Amino acid sequence: MGWYNTFNAVEAGLWGVVAVVIACCTPCSTRQQRAAVTLGSAAFMAFGVTDLLEIGRAGAIPLWLWGLKIACGSGILAAHYTWRGWTTFRCRDREFLFGLGCLVAVAIMIAVQHVVESRELL
Repeated sequence: MGWYNTFNAVEAGLWGVVAVVIACCTPCSTRQQRAAVTLGSAAFMAFGVTDLLEIGRAGAIPLWLWGLKIACGSGILAAHYTWRGWTTFRCRDREFLFGLGCLVAVAIMIAVQHVVESRELL
């Protein structure tokens, strides 16, 4: 197994650990908090699964897998705001801006990957 595959396997395991820790160690006193913990834990677990699906692709990630990764990131952000309460949502929150920045970075990586792949085919 190459370094890329090893990295993805380890990363998947770490996301799984994060999901379990969130599910098992986060005290919830309201139904809203339980929903946030469930959503966050499921999103982190799904993100780990996307890393497992990346194994064997040597960095050539198809669009559907990028879509799954973006959906997981959106789920994590949604869990955060579900926990805090949507009335506290502000477009200038650092968590929201960081998440938005990550989504933009992913879009740039997708575009670069497809440009590089199309040039290799020529």
